[in-house]
Amino acid sequence: MRQTIWTKDFIYAIFVLFCVHTGPYLLLSVITIYGKMLSGSDTLAGMMASVFALSGLFARFLSAFLLDKFGAKKILIIFTALMTIASFLYIFTSQYWQAFMLRGIQGLAYGVTCTAMSTYIVNLLDPQNRLEGIGYSSLTANLANALGPTVAYILLGPKVDQFKTLFIVVFISVVISLFAMIPVKDARKTSVVSDKIVKPESLNLSDVFFPFLLWAFMSLAMSSVAAFLSLSSLEKGFSNIGLYFTFNVIGLVFSRFVMKYLTDTFGQIKMICSMIVVIALCLTGISLTNAIWQLYLIALPFGFANGCLAPLINTMLVNQLPSSKSGLANAAFFAAGDAGFIIGPAFWGMVAGFTSYNTVFIISSAVCLCALLLQLIQSKIMKGAD
Repeated sequence: MRQTIWTKDFIYAIFVLFCVHTGPYLLLSVITIYGKMLSGSDTLAGMMASVFALSGLFARFLSAFLLDKFGAKKILIIFTALMTIASFLYIFTSQYWQAFMLRGIQGLAYGVTCTAMSTYIVNLLDPQNRLEGIGYSSLTANLANALGPTVAYILLGPKVDQFKTLFIVVFISVVISLFAMIPVKDARKTSVVSDKIVKPESLNLSDVFFPFLLWAFMSLAMSSVAAFLSLSSLEKGFSNIGLYFTFNVIGLVFSRFVMKYLTDTFGQIKMICSMIVVIALCLTGISLTNAIWQLYLIALPFGFANGCLAPLINTMLVNQLPSSKSGLANAAFFAAGDAGFIIGPAFWGMVAGFTSYNTVFIISSAVCLCALLLQLIQSKIMKGAD
């Protein structure tokens, strides 16, 4: 009998995970503006975004070890407290190296807390509910990514320069996250085992490698938006693109209502491939925009495609690995995303420095097509193995 996902523990865990995302995502789309304001360099601005992902990449696998050794609650409180300290010190930054260091500390703390909380949520779910449950849990990041920049642009003001006000709000949001950790139950494994889903007994590295590489490619492509959509829009005369992120979240939310139906109807592989194509087209579209309403129009399908693709790949990883490796599966998924965002902003910064912001989005679209080719190769290999 299928278990409901909407238990009290699941609902509260989703709330806590949203709180975890809020502070870092308030800065995600505007930190490159702050980096360029302090340094005057596109490359250094991109590196400001990269250091967050770099420290987060290390944190993903560290969290799997820490969870087994100390349990969720202690780890969540300790690393959220660390993120609180880093967020407070942002208020007093005036030099690039200070902001760069604090962004790295924030990335480490966020990486541990996010992975630990996401693994905790997976362990609350019946295996038959994983696609839906992971979809809703990933929606917390999508919502924070969509709402955070809108709030950030409002706080930064018409000249996009009121960073101290923004940093104070980031600090307050992280303090709220810290207090939200207190009622979390320190349960390590609570999922119901289903006899309809057969889990592998041993770890096959190829089951990790292909989904990891696929999500790394897509994260690399989409990092161009997180890193340089703001600067590109300012160059085109779009002074405030906060509504782009609002329209983006509308597409994300809608994807949660139809994703499972579409996957059941067309299959996992067709869904993954089609969502990659949609994202590639949206990235190309961003490079062609010359009016802000066009950017808002692109945000809807972009949000929908990303909203479907992330949980599809995450669920594929969790289902292909042994039940005891759910922490590793989540760590690998998040690490792939971090890998793309580590390489991406600095790489796109160099591309922008030598060419233009529009070229950045065209090349990122081509990266999506590389990911599509990888998925097709993986599907052929798996079909041949069957």
